[in-house]
Amino acid sequence: MGRGNLELLLVTVIWGLNAIAVKDALGAFLPLQFNVVRLMFSAALLLTVMASGRKMEYPARKDWLPIIIAGFLTNTVYQYTFIKGIALSTASNTAFVLATMPATTAALSHFTGRQRMTTRMTGGVLLTVVGVLLVSVAGSGAISLTSSVLKGDLITLVGTLGFCIGTLYASDLTKRMSATCYTTWTMVSGALLMVPLSVGELRAAGWGNIRARHWAELVFSGAFALVLSYILWNKGVKESGPASTAIFGNLTPVWTGLFGWLILKEGWTAVKFLGAAIILGGVSMVRIGGAEESRDASGTRRKGAAA
Repeated sequence: MGRGNLELLLVTVIWGLNAIAVKDALGAFLPLQFNVVRLMFSAALLLTVMASGRKMEYPARKDWLPIIIAGFLTNTVYQYTFIKGIALSTASNTAFVLATMPATTAALSHFTGRQRMTTRMTGGVLLTVVGVLLVSVAGSGAISLTSSVLKGDLITLVGTLGFCIGTLYASDLTKRMSATCYTTWTMVSGALLMVPLSVGELRAAGWGNIRARHWAELVFSGAFALVLSYILWNKGVKESGPASTAIFGNLTPVWTGLFGWLILKEGWTAVKFLGAAIILGGVSMVRIGGAEESRDASGTRRKGAAA
């Protein structure tokens, strides 16, 4: 296994552990208190990384508003719903809900005319929906819309939709600037926009009750799950291509489920295993299903584009 593959494997392990770390840290932090501190910390680290290079990179004047919108969707909305969702649900449930993002992106690409889906890809999208419902119901122990676990999973699902919309919206931006520049400024804008949403919890927070372990989990989540993983993931996509990264991405919820069982003692039932398998199967179908045709930035149709 080459270095690039090992780096991608490391990213999936980090992301798998991240859900566990966040879930445990929320035993001491209020959800938005944790989130805004983590995002500001990550933004500061990314600025430091970019500044340590040859020179600071800034978006063109015309790109600032799109950067802010992308940051709002992919960081503010997504991280807000992620932290609220995982606070109500389990770490493993949250990870499997997040695993639907590739399928959601494919569906949105199809309906917006950016990329047409094959029948196989459509089937994969539907499978992920069934899988999420099974995992959520198994986690809550009952079919009930009043279940806190199911509520948490639905909140997280809303966040994944925001992230996918932001990803599609920003597809042209990523072609006009480096990955580091795009990641840094969307993180900075998203973190700043998170502050007004977090004022209430920041005022009510009991800072003196937070133990060193919980601070370490926040640092791990910000430095490794966001900053390091974003850098390695973008590097892996560039070197290995989207088809290869898809395989690694499907490992993240599996790691979370394993660590959740080992560390948090989260229970797993046969229905939950079935739902997890259906999600992974659906995501795999979308990733390897192959699009019938897509349009590049100039509007030219291309056949056989990757999902």
